[in-house]
Amino acid sequence: MSQVDSKTHYDFGKNWARFAEDVAERNAAEAVKGLSRLIGDNLEGKSFLDIGCGSGLHAVAALQLGAASVRAVDLDPNSVSTARHLLTRFAAGEPWHVEERSVFELSAASGRYDVVYAWGVLHHTGRMRDAIRHAASLVEPGGLLVIAIYRKTPLCPAWRLEKKFYALGPRWYRPIADFCLAALTLAALAMTGRNPVAYVRQYPRARGMTFMTNIRDWLGGYPYESASPEEIRGIVAASGFREERFLPCNTRMGLLGVGCDEYVFRSQATADAR
Repeated sequence: MSQVDSKTHYDFGKNWARFAEDVAERNAAEAVKGLSRLIGDNLEGKSFLDIGCGSGLHAVAALQLGAASVRAVDLDPNSVSTARHLLTRFAAGEPWHVEERSVFELSAASGRYDVVYAWGVLHHTGRMRDAIRHAASLVEPGGLLVIAIYRKTPLCPAWRLEKKFYALGPRWYRPIADFCLAALTLAALAMTGRNPVAYVRQYPRARGMTFMTNIRDWLGGYPYESASPEEIRGIVAASGFREERFLPCNTRMGLLGVGCDEYVFRSQATADAR
């Protein structure tokens, strides 16, 4: 498996391209809320690196929150073209740049950033721990590393096998798996007294993506790794960061999928340390 070749990974870009066709101002507004929930007003006048930019929606959000410049990278060429389209649509004339590149192809020698953002991305690289360390190396002294990583559960090994089959196996399997997981998820909601129809309608407001986009992303997200909060804290602390914010997911067993724990770490390096 290559960490710099999208052919060995799930084709997230096609999924994001479908999603981007219906992106509206409300989606951008929800992305702004989600980003500001993590980093508050820390983007005004700052440089922002979006690793694994997907649709480009959070790159748009960063600019709307006052980022001085945005660089967005993704391994998937479809994601890159989608992000360029979305940024052209919502941030024409703003200081942004999108390119096809893996996190492992980025170098601190060519620049560091005030905020390095990798939401739900680094656990899909095939070398999650190395990817986290590498992303941390791209943060300016005193800057922020913002990451979201799947919570480790007892069912993660089974999900890893499912994802590999979904991503690399026969295409006929995908719509069957999509239907089954969507149906089970909505049935579970109904059993707990929640309205499945209202849940699907309100999903974009809560997540910035549609319900089915998330279903496909989850089922196909290969390579796949997960970690406990203690593991992530150990990796990042060893790179010279302290934790500023932690937003835990509510996943326990992972029967219908696994959520992401969200972390904000601040670099303890000084400018002289560079």
